[in-house]
Amino acid sequence: MINALLAQEMVVLFAILVIGSWLGQLSLRGITLGTAGVLFVALTFGHFGLTVPAAVMDLGLVLFVYAVGLQAGPRFFRTFRRHGFQYILIALIVAGVGILAAVAVSYYLDIPYTLASGLYTGALTCTPCLAGAIDTVLRTGGSVSDTATVSVGYGVAYPYSMIAVVLLIQFMPRLLRRSVASEEERWNSARQIEEPALETRQFRITNPNVEGRRVSEINPHRMSLANISRIKRDDRVFAATPDVTLRKGDVVMAVGSSEELEKMRFLLGEETNEPMDVNTNVVSVDVEVTEETLTNKKLAQMRVWEQYNVVITRIRRQGLEIAPTGDVSLEMGDNIRVVGDQNAVEAFQRLVHGSARKAAETNMVPFLVGLLLGIVVGAIPLNLPNGLQVRLGAAGGAFLVSLLVGHFGGIGPLRLYVPPAAKNLLRELGLMLFLAGAGVNAGAEFIAILQQEGIVLLVAGAVITTLSALAGLLVMHFFYRMNMLAIMGALCACMTNPPGLGAANNQTETDLPTLSYASVYPVALIFKIVLAQLLVGLLRGIGS
Repeated sequence: MINALLAQEMVVLFAILVIGSWLGQLSLRGITLGTAGVLFVALTFGHFGLTVPAAVMDLGLVLFVYAVGLQAGPRFFRTFRRHGFQYILIALIVAGVGILAAVAVSYYLDIPYTLASGLYTGALTCTPCLAGAIDTVLRTGGSVSDTATVSVGYGVAYPYSMIAVVLLIQFMPRLLRRSVASEEERWNSARQIEEPALETRQFRITNPNVEGRRVSEINPHRMSLANISRIKRDDRVFAATPDVTLRKGDVVMAVGSSEELEKMRFLLGEETNEPMDVNTNVVSVDVEVTEETLTNKKLAQMRVWEQYNVVITRIRRQGLEIAPTGDVSLEMGDNIRVVGDQNAVEAFQRLVHGSARKAAETNMVPFLVGLLLGIVVGAIPLNLPNGLQVRLGAAGGAFLVSLLVGHFGGIGPLRLYVPPAAKNLLRELGLMLFLAGAGVNAGAEFIAILQQEGIVLLVAGAVITTLSALAGLLVMHFFYRMNMLAIMGALCACMTNPPGLGAANNQTETDLPTLSYASVYPVALIFKIVLAQLLVGLLRGIGS
């Protein structure tokens, strides 16, 4: 009975997921394996000859990177503009040190060029690199048996690299003597400077040039990106709708960044502090946008002031606070703050809420179109000098497309909204499927390869992995003084190590490791694919 069940690949797959997830939750002195528990269970199952469906690993990796890209997309380009050169240099150093280490072990340990090339791709856990190396071996006159040798090198180095990076991420707080809580606080403080939160201030109108002007004449962001939300006149407080005429002595409440509110002070008058809740009929409510017909429309086109008699004072989107200027469009899942008379706010709230069910659903058409485009992009060959041809692979293509989809909020007219819970599920499930497939494949060959080729290959792969990871860690920690959480994400990207990112995310409530991973991953992937193909030619030249 048990043998019959274990012969069913789907049974084996979900047994690995269940046992691995349970193992990952066990804690030893505060350290847990997390999703890497799936990898260890899969290695064991693979060693005993059990198998899972062949497409599981590729499918899991594509789903994982697609979810990471959707999550990081809204902030990726802003982050990359600030730190792009830094991330490019880090990726180049890690990939370059790996190349030097591969050349050294090949020369000093007398390892054939095919085997050494495979060791490099496995030591940096990069399947697209393996495909590129195999293709280069064939194009330069190698045989099918030579390509099999490349795969052997990959299989030897891969398990150590994946496990070592996960353990390094787990122990990094102790290794660097930094606490996760202090690094989170450091990042939140830096983010406040780079992406200042919106503030609320009150100003008494003393500028005679404002006397007699309507709110619509001074507030549509001609001088400041702040929004006037309420006005107090004598003992009355009312919403700052566009047709209200301002008078000297009025107290207005404005919402915006500190810099924009300072402009408002020069425009209106002195800053003050008075209670603005005298009129209980004026309310401020946070509303989640779940009505699809209101998305992808600029606030200027919606004419919120004129049509609904309410004021939108701030927009929160995926952890970012956005000033609601006329050029900003609403997206599904946005949390907006609305100010106005109670009846008007309640009416607008009913309009914005739409269907609560839709807020928990993913529109599968643009979601799947994005995945398809990503896989197609990954299959397109890129021709480089000297006859090299590079493909990003399905995972690399899906990742790049998901970054663009996450940034722009959709694909052309197709708007894509994926609830946060769905992104988390997609990311975790994709990672576990990938680990199950990769672990079973590695476990099936690991002991046999070691017995056939000797322990020297394992040592050689470990040297390449260790030197590459150490080089990246030293540069990020000592030279750039990066936040430890950013180091975790960047190192996992340099080593193309999804379970490492899972281990990093398990240690923090922030999305800094994911942002860092997303920023480094594209350039790291391209560097490693190109260098892996150059390595084949270099090692072959040295050997001849």
